[in-house]
Order: sequence, then C-alpha cells, then structure tokens
Amino acid sequence: MGLVASVRIQASLLLPVSLVSCVPAYAWGTHRLDLTMSVAIAVLLFATTFSALLKARRPWYGERLARMTPPPADAELVAREETFDLFSRGLTKPLLLVLLTGLVLSYATGVPAGMLLAGLAGAMLRQSWWLAAEEERLGGRIVCLHTPVHVTADDPAGPAYRRARFWIVREAS
Repeated sequence: MGLVASVRIQASLLLPVSLVSCVPAYAWGTHRLDLTMSVAIAVLLFATTFSALLKARRPWYGERLARMTPPPADAELVAREETFDLFSRGLTKPLLLVLLTGLVLSYATGVPAGMLLAGLAGAMLRQSWWLAAEEERLGGRIVCLHTPVHVTADDPAGPAYRRARFWIVREAS
C-alpha cells in the first residue's frame, strides 16, 4: 500500500470527523464556555498535537526511509485505485467511536475536544506532503504493509507490523 496515500486517507477521514465532534461546544453544549476561551482552548489543543506529532514522526519516518529496500519478491502490492476502499473500511468503527466520544465530551464539558484529533489530522496532511516530496526525490513510490487497525497478540504477522518497514517501488520506464 502506498505510504503517502495511506497517510492522506487517514487524515482526510479524521479531520472532518474531529471538527464535527466540536460542534456541540459552540452550538448547544450544557457547559458552553465564553467564545474567546473556547477558541483559545481549541487553538491550544490543535497546535499542541499538530506540533507534537510533526516533531515525533519526522525522525521516525526518516529512520525508516533511510533503511528502504525494494519490496520482497512475494509482496502483493495494492493498486493505487484500490487503496481508499481497502483502507477506509477498517477505519469506519474507530472513526464512529471518535465522533461519538467527541460529541459527548463537547456537549458535556463545552471543550472542543475534537481539536486534539484535528491537530493530528493536520499534522498527518503536512507529513503526507513531505512524504510525497521524498517520493519524488527518491524516484519511486514508497509502500508499506497494510496493517489492521487492531493487531491481536496471536497474529502471526504481528512482528512484521511492529517493524513498520518501508519499501521503494520504481516504475519501469
């Protein structure tokens, strides 16, 4: 599965869900905060998670990109046009859970809690741009394993998922 596409898909699905979960904090929550305070909290939550993820993930990606090799001969690559469908199916339940949790927290506390995840989604979109530039610089498509959302302890592929290896696929010209 293409790494850039998988990061963009996750972020594109998470961003609107996290923003919608903030609506009760501004519209009809039981403990609505002053608008200035609420916006300040939202900006703080967004900026904190945005910068923390960018700071933590850039070295993580860099380390794996430095160790990239061609994929194993027996690897089955997911076609670009199938990536969204394959990836989004596994995210349906977690995104619904995020939406419900965010709606309840926003309604009950007046805090736009979904902005934490909106910051993560924004950072993921920023990372996808950087990864796309890395793909262009390297002259190929960066691919990774398609990992389930929840990996069970007895999954035989568990160690491979945890290694999080990246491979480079160069198009034949």
